[in-house]
Amino acid sequence: MSTEPLPTELVSILTPTFNAAATIKETLASAQAQSHVDIEIIVVDDGSRDDTLKIIEAAARQDPRIRLLCQPNAGVAAARNAALAAARGQLIAPLDADDLWHPDKIRRQLRRLWQAGLHAGVVYCWSTDIDWNSRIVQHRLDLDRYDGDVFPALVLTNFLANASVPLIRRADLEAVGGWDTSLRARGAQGCEDWQLYLRLADRCAFALEPAFLVGYRQGRGTMSRDVAQMWRSYRLVLDEARRARPELPGFLFRWSAAAFAFYAFELRWKYGHHLRSLPSFAAGLLRDPIWLARHSSWTKLTWGFQRLLYRAGHGRAEATTTAEPPFPIGRFFHELPPNVEWEVTEGRTVAQRRKLVQSLGRARSGAQQSP
Repeated sequence: MSTEPLPTELVSILTPTFNAAATIKETLASAQAQSHVDIEIIVVDDGSRDDTLKIIEAAARQDPRIRLLCQPNAGVAAARNAALAAARGQLIAPLDADDLWHPDKIRRQLRRLWQAGLHAGVVYCWSTDIDWNSRIVQHRLDLDRYDGDVFPALVLTNFLANASVPLIRRADLEAVGGWDTSLRARGAQGCEDWQLYLRLADRCAFALEPAFLVGYRQGRGTMSRDVAQMWRSYRLVLDEARRARPELPGFLFRWSAAAFAFYAFELRWKYGHHLRSLPSFAAGLLRDPIWLARHSSWTKLTWGFQRLLYRAGHGRAEATTTAEPPFPIGRFFHELPPNVEWEVTEGRTVAQRRKLVQSLGRARSGAQQSP
């Protein structure tokens, strides 16, 4: 099989929207600018009450690849499923209404998918956090490089990080039932994407395109800020994962709970809830003190305290001050070279753990298959 994608391979981009007037124009522009031009962009508006529809309609008049569907508010999972039902492509690329793509994202992931072979159903990449002005506010230092059966690694943490990262074979996505709408019905929104990735990983292999190709928007109104709801969602999703792979060791799920506690700590700390963040930090350390051995953890803590001290003395943090790390903090996403320029080596202990987690996966070969 050729390692290059066929020129006529249609990729369906699925974009759910809800009150996304502030970002949807830029998000659509990043999809329209893909170097792989054989795309369709299906936007499902989930009951927006702002100017989102007007902006999408204007874009669709200029680009026939954009199609707009509307539905009463039913949640992001239902909106993505509606977009999937309307899609014509056999390859699916979700894109949230406030995120951005590098122009070569789809092209590079397609090439990697063809290199990986038919047993691969998902190609992922890396993302970097951006603010409401599309400037980088946090850049990943510890880069996950899992391939093949990534189910155990996904139990440990959602290393895909967000919904706008993967390119997915439609057959696999439909085989697992698309996105699960029941989490919203149970008041446990937040981990729908993680749940989907786990279900896909139980069916097919994953492959990595090692590049920063997604800008993941952080800031006001993002659902992942509701930490209590995220915890409910996390518990339901990980309970399902435990049932799917009962042979996985208990320590993997303990490490996972610790990693999620540290994630909750970082969220609360980032948004100024410093005292409320400390119980999450303590819960994480009790479950897994190895977190302290991660070089990136100490680097982030050091830079975080530096920024707090700088703001206390200057009132704000400039992007080019010594209070910032030697990473692209403060630069616009479109200025970021996608290939890896900086990486923190986590140390021997963490490297050994990652090898252990990878070894828990099942071998995959040949055509797509369920284990």
